[in-house]
Amino acid sequence: MADFIDEVDEEVRRERMQSLWKRWSPLIIAAVILLLAAVGGWQFWQNYRADRAAAASAAFTAALNEAQAGKPLDAAKSFGELAGTAGGGYAVLSRFQQAANLIEGKDVAGAIKAYDAIAADSAVDGRLRDLARYLAVAHGLDTLAPADAKQRLDAVSAGSPWAASVTELKALVALKAGDRDAARKLLTGLADDAVAPAGLRGRAAEMLAALGGPVQQ
Repeated sequence: MADFIDEVDEEVRRERMQSLWKRWSPLIIAAVILLLAAVGGWQFWQNYRADRAAAASAAFTAALNEAQAGKPLDAAKSFGELAGTAGGGYAVLSRFQQAANLIEGKDVAGAIKAYDAIAADSAVDGRLRDLARYLAVAHGLDTLAPADAKQRLDAVSAGSPWAASVTELKALVALKAGDRDAARKLLTGLADDAVAPAGLRGRAAEMLAALGGPVQQ
């Protein structure tokens, strides 16, 4: 009798397991498939990112080689193409390299346009956008109208790492516009700025001396 009861219990357990499997097996199988798909998708994405980074690195190196071979305009074109296809840091760095090589190739207008595009791109870090504004004016000081140069420099945030350099450049723009008083005021503030690099403060003092001395506070 005990053996019979054990056999009945075993059969009942087997039927319950079969019933549960029939009921839940689709969900279990679906969950396993989703898990495998997620793992496979993650591995695919990681491999894709690694391949893309490797391709961007190779293209960046090739463009640098063009620049070093004395072909700045060819390099600028290559960097521009890379900026449109690369992701992350390579894209932004390629845009700056594009502008730098345009300067090297005497295409100042093209370089200013490239810097302006960086400055206008909200996806780029604000500090780099400020750097682009500064470089656009620094390289375009002889060609930009003073009002256009000032507009770019005024857009640089007060807390920018380039703030002191921007103040110096603002003074040069003011001088170009014939406003010596504004230039002296800017240079006076820069020369007295304890946070500004010593080299900038020294240049500000030298320019102030040439312009008649600092503005009295």
